[in-house]
Amino acid sequence: MQELAELLGTTEEQLKRLDNEMSVFTGKEDVLQLLSEELEQGRKEILSQLGLNESVDRGKVLVALKERVAGLEEKLISVLKRPDCRTPTGCQFLIETALGLAKPPKSFFLKEEKARELLLANPPKGVMDVLGYSDPAEMVEKEDLFELFASLRFVEEQHWLNEVFFAPYRDLTPDDFEKREIQIRVLGEEKWGGAAAAFMRKKFHNLSHLKELGVVFTLPAEPAHGVTLRLFSLLVHYLHEVSFYAKYVEQCAGEPESFASNFLAALRGDVRETVPPIENLSAWLVIQRYLAKGNPDDPRLAMPHVSSEALLWKMAMADLGRFGKKHPDLGLDFWAGRDFIVGLFDKELTSFNFEDNVFSAVPGADDQYTYHVREALWNQLFISYLNEKALETLLVESLGQGFIGFKIRSAG
Repeated sequence: MQELAELLGTTEEQLKRLDNEMSVFTGKEDVLQLLSEELEQGRKEILSQLGLNESVDRGKVLVALKERVAGLEEKLISVLKRPDCRTPTGCQFLIETALGLAKPPKSFFLKEEKARELLLANPPKGVMDVLGYSDPAEMVEKEDLFELFASLRFVEEQHWLNEVFFAPYRDLTPDDFEKREIQIRVLGEEKWGGAAAAFMRKKFHNLSHLKELGVVFTLPAEPAHGVTLRLFSLLVHYLHEVSFYAKYVEQCAGEPESFASNFLAALRGDVRETVPPIENLSAWLVIQRYLAKGNPDDPRLAMPHVSSEALLWKMAMADLGRFGKKHPDLGLDFWAGRDFIVGLFDKELTSFNFEDNVFSAVPGADDQYTYHVREALWNQLFISYLNEKALETLLVESLGQGFIGFKIRSAG
């Protein structure tokens, strides 16, 4: 139990208390032991496939994992017909392939006419300057609406977005939304290349999304090591993420009086500071974003919790796993079902999670990222007590209150 607690980033005492409570609720015993055994077996299988033994030092493990990622990138470029996402045409096959994998349904998004109204109410001066417009009405009439909304995120200042542009969002109602298809936009280099450059220097990828409008968009980026693999996997992930939050927003529409506040909390990715101290309640905090990216020592990371991000990556990896079966030379099966596999090598946390290793392979990245795998492991613990469908259902239902609670008898 001590090693599992360390892998989760919590205390043995906290983990034991949680297990006592969840055993009472589910009637399941030995969950922690079985999960520890699953982790051990997973590590053995991975090391064997990497041609390494269990006493190997961490440096050799990381080198072998980076080589796996590099080999996958080169093969994926070929399978996706050498995509160049500086233009819509060059990215089309990659996008069609991702859509075919994720199969996003029609979902609940802001109406286009309402989006135009928001742009005209608070014209984005930076975007108008980039495109050469002095009249916002002319810009909205001539330009693609979804591109304009996408550009807000990398052209305008964050303070203006939060304090001015997003202010009318507080008055949105369910009637301002409709069911429609997710939109994907490739922002071309000629129009957006200069404005997007500074934004991309802060990130390791050129993809982002707008949950409220149901848009996923790419920014123009020069072909470089790892770009295709990051873009393709993130696109599949974002298609699931946009659909997931649309499902939640549609659920919120059933309570119009609290709709706007719940909608905005989801857009911001709000996370409670703690769970309410209710007697005989076994509570799991709902974490909507990777807190460890901002503060690895955030105390909420040690609390029992589940992660919507980790669930969405699990869905994306299931899609990529199916894609890998059609193209076995890619070696995607190596990563399938291993999102939560983690271990200690040279007493340091070492991740066998796909996203951790893909983003760790970015030139200039420090050491290995491990924040994806820890959240995936917390989700796997929850799944071990219940199941994956329960996790998805309860996350959507509980996103607004910020925790999932199980009423139990006193476990002593």
